[in-house]
Amino acid sequence: MFKWLKAAAGCGLALTVVLGLAFQYVRVQAATSQTQRQVEPLVATKMSPVVVTKITHRDVRVQSGRFVKPRGALSDPVTPFLADDEWVQDLTVYLLNRTNQPIVCVVIDLTFPETTDLATRFRAGSQVRFGRIPTAAAYENGRPVPQLPESQPILFQPGQILAVHLRDYIDKIKADVERARPLAALTTIHVNFSMCYFAGGGLRWNGGYSVFDPQSHAWQQIARGYFPGDPDIRWPGRSGWIDEQ
Repeated sequence: MFKWLKAAAGCGLALTVVLGLAFQYVRVQAATSQTQRQVEPLVATKMSPVVVTKITHRDVRVQSGRFVKPRGALSDPVTPFLADDEWVQDLTVYLLNRTNQPIVCVVIDLTFPETTDLATRFRAGSQVRFGRIPTAAAYENGRPVPQLPESQPILFQPGQILAVHLRDYIDKIKADVERARPLAALTTIHVNFSMCYFAGGGLRWNGGYSVFDPQSHAWQQIARGYFPGDPDIRWPGRSGWIDEQ
């Protein structure tokens, strides 16, 4: 009888240990579970003053820049990757200044297509701005544009690579997007360089180039085809291109 009880106690202890190890394994697996994600940079043209060269996730390259191609050529691919629920804050976007002028303020738009409401066409997104708009040119339609209190000056030089760590903006991104859906539940981000201001305050790009008129405090569009520098350099396969691995 005693031997039977001793054996039963031993089996019970072994079962407890096994269940404990199994529980820990399941918990670790849940914490490290990964989902397929993807980041889609907007396809850049030769008129773009700033382009995305690559995007990394925890210092591993997961997406290259995408560029307009000759007619009939294959488009640059979007490359899915595996990542956990904290994936957005672990992304870094690398930007290249293709022009011959320093840039002092850059704006990129992050949008999440899975939040799209087909009825209203609303899509959740967040705008990341870094640098400061030159004070003399901080106007839109004749009205002053407020500067973000937390914004710090930058000097993004011609040919320079600028790394934008989304971790630095994650609180704002969550506040903007999670009213629609949690970031952890989303799998796709569209990254669009949308605006920049050049040093001196007289030139900007927001889909096209414009110059500031200090008399009217208004921006005037420059004719199509203008580019501050040579649009054929700092382009994939051309002089000055930086292909970071």
